[in-house]
Amino acid sequence: MKKVLIFALVCLLAIGCIFTTGCGNKVKIGVQSGTTGELYLNGDADMELPGYKNIDCKPYNNGGLAVQAMLNNQIDYVIIDNEPAKQLVANNPDKIKIIDIALTREEYAFGVDKNQPELLTSVNSIIAEIKADGTLEALFDKYAPLVYDEDGNVISGDENIEGVESANEDTSNTAGQLVVATNAAFAPYEYKKGNKFAGIDMEIAKLIADRLGLELVIKDMDFEAVVTSVGKGGVDIAMAGLSVTATRKQSVNFSASYYEGAYQVLVVKKDNTEFDNCQTKADVENILKNK
Repeated sequence: MKKVLIFALVCLLAIGCIFTTGCGNKVKIGVQSGTTGELYLNGDADMELPGYKNIDCKPYNNGGLAVQAMLNNQIDYVIIDNEPAKQLVANNPDKIKIIDIALTREEYAFGVDKNQPELLTSVNSIIAEIKADGTLEALFDKYAPLVYDEDGNVISGDENIEGVESANEDTSNTAGQLVVATNAAFAPYEYKKGNKFAGIDMEIAKLIADRLGLELVIKDMDFEAVVTSVGKGGVDIAMAGLSVTATRKQSVNFSASYYEGAYQVLVVKKDNTEFDNCQTKADVENILKNK
């Protein structure tokens, strides 16, 4: 008799799961691990983001993998920075589209070792200079034509980009090297091109090193480790499409911003019409909150 009752209870629970979202049927949204999109979904007091209790945030190593998961019906949507989103859509024009409404706004800056105020001063001076003389704008234009494969790898559009070579780190010559921490999976800001590094951040890194008469060393690591590595193991500066937050300020001194137009957007399948009538951030969030 006990077995019959247990079986009946299991059946009732299974039926309940079909009609409720309390049994793992949360909306699944993919993000690039460690980015603002992940903080936006999970909530982050540091950035005054409340998060979503009804959404299951799925982190991926890059936006291309998140999009592929969506196309394979493993997740429902993707949230990612607007510039990488544009490139992903350009590579999949018949499969995905952007809901081009800013869900967050942020600034990108470089994280400098707190014990090197002179480096911060130099970096800020160089940022101001390349903004004023058009060098920075030219860099963004240079990387605009990039095309990606389904995994987020650059497959064309950078044929004329030489890339930046990293020197081998020399611990006996720390004063003669600029050691940069990055996560080379966030084009157009940083990515690998053969044995070299390419991207807006990497070219700025090379420019800073050259201006300071230093040899450039680039350390590629997980995004979550980029900021916390600064000041440790010889790392001087973090350059990885970094948003400025109070928590990150505990580890580094942020430079002046070099990009103020970054924002998170929703990417959906091309045939998705759920968000077509949305005009504001509130419109998008009302749909997400009531899924």
